[in-house]
Formats: sequence, structure tokens, C-alpha cells
Amino acid sequence: MPLVRSAYKNPWYLPTADLQTIVPNIFRVVKGVVYKRERISTPDSDFLDIDWLSNKSANIALLIHGLEASAHSMYIKGMAKALSKQGWCVAAMNLRGCSGYPNVQPRSYHSGSTEDVKTVVDHILKSHQCKNLVIVGFSLGGNLVLKYLGENGTAIPAVISKAVTISVPADLRACAEFLDRNALSIYKNRFLKSLKQKAIKHLPNDSFTLDRRDIDKVHSLVDFDDLYTAPLYGFRNAYDYYAKCSGKNFIQGITVPTLILNARNDPFFTDACLPVEECTYHSGVFLEAPDKGGHVGFSMENPYGYYSEMRTLNFLGGFTDSFVSVRTAG
Repeated sequence: MPLVRSAYKNPWYLPTADLQTIVPNIFRVVKGVVYKRERISTPDSDFLDIDWLSNKSANIALLIHGLEASAHSMYIKGMAKALSKQGWCVAAMNLRGCSGYPNVQPRSYHSGSTEDVKTVVDHILKSHQCKNLVIVGFSLGGNLVLKYLGENGTAIPAVISKAVTISVPADLRACAEFLDRNALSIYKNRFLKSLKQKAIKHLPNDSFTLDRRDIDKVHSLVDFDDLYTAPLYGFRNAYDYYAKCSGKNFIQGITVPTLILNARNDPFFTDACLPVEECTYHSGVFLEAPDKGGHVGFSMENPYGYYSEMRTLNFLGGFTDSFVSVRTAG
């Protein structure tokens, strides 16, 4: 029963879920991370940008960001810095359209677009000296990690040894519907504005008959996925998309040790996004669900840095139980 008791405690000055989410994501500054960018081609004649923080190690950590973020998001740079200080070579993947340059094809990315994860993994194994690969995903990126590992099962490349997922919307329908309930949700409105702007840039599109007025009328995440995401990527509707791409539906197929770190007070989720039953009956997928932490938050009182980074280092180092001893701040 790999349900891990968590050692995380939120700082006293961040008492609410919103503060635990907003403060680290808006006000955090990570210094000293200087990437070297590599652009690779995709099978459909598009491109993906990978930002490297390299120390020439054969131990490589692939980082995957969340919805409408990038390799330059502070939580990615913070994790990259923490891993690099411990000797890891870091490859921070930018999902399509998130690297600062618009992608070529009408398709971008979605919560189940693991073909791009496979493209990056295959490239790393082919073009870089890699003896050990771990994957760390945040939010939507975490869902991609669970789906990628689960759908490949025993066919996963042998050099992939472990994975960590943080603040994962493992039930996409529950997450989207929960965010949509509050018409004034700052989280939903921020995501929806960015998604709609990108969608409009790719109109007209041969995949469906839409114009800007159709996109402008969308006021919920479920409606956006129903109108735009589902038909563009071949799903019947939004709910078909959610069912076929939710990470918790792939946990049973995962064959490498994997940690899921989700806060119970995550303002993006309901309890349905905590895959308790799936992890209870899987000997290698560990669910850690502290009461606090927010969404991609997990900040601690200085000088101890961020629990998500410490916990990742611990898990990659062999500690499956919650145990924190490595300082990552600075």
C-alpha cells in the first residue's frame, strides 16, 4: 500500500491554498540558471525546444512543465537548479508553442499528447550520452508523465529508472469541471485567455470549421475542450478526451517507481484527482498527499527551499517514504 505519510508543513505566513499557490508561482525568483537551447524536429514537421542545464553527466533529468508554462517558469528553473546541484544533467522540455516561438502546425499540445514526450525521450537517448533517465512532471506535465509511462508499460526504455509527478490533475474531467464552477476563478480565466489566444492564431484550420467568433464565445474550460481540443486531436468530445487522457487511468501500466505529490488543498482539484485506489493496489506508484501545499507550491520556511524539490531528490536517491534532508535553497 504505497500511500506515503507526508512530512510537509506549510509556512505559517501562507495559511491558505490560494496563498500557497500564488506566492511561490508569482513572487519566486530563481537565479543562476542559464540554459542552452536545443531545437529538434518532430515527425509531423514541427519543432520542440529543449532547454539544457548541463554538467556533462550521463544521469539526465527530463522536466515537463504545466499548462501554458515553459522551461523558464520558476518552478521548473528551481527544480533544474536543485537537480543540477546534485549532479544531474537537466533537460527542460518546452511543450509546443510554449518556448516563446509559435509552432508551425495547427496542433499544439494537450493533456495527453505523449507523442511529443516520446520524441524528446527518443532524441535524448539517441543524441546524448545517457545511462540513467528520470522524468519529473508538473501539473499537466505530470499527467503526461503518468500517461506516457502507463501506456508504454514494459516497453518503456530501460534507462528510465524513476519518475516524479507534482500537482497532477490525474482526473481531467473533475479538474476542468471544478475550475469551471467559479465563473470568477482567477486560475480558469488566466488559462482560458491564453488558450483562446493561441487557438485564434491557428485559425482557419482544416480540422474543423471555426472562426474567431466561435472561440470568443467560449467561457469555460470544458466548452473550450469540446469546441477546440477534442475535434483537433480526434476525440469525440471533451469527455471522451478526458477519459482517454486522464493520468489515473494509466497508473496500472506503470513499471518504474513513480512518486505522485498532490496537496489535498490544491485549488485546482477535487478528491477525484487523488488516485488513492489506483496507488493502493500498485506496488511501485507512491502517492503522497499532504494536507497543504496548494498547486505547484510546497514552499517551506527559508532557508529550506521547496518541499517538492527536496522530496524529488529524496525519491530519486532511494527514499520512497517522506524524508527530507537535502537543502535546495540558494
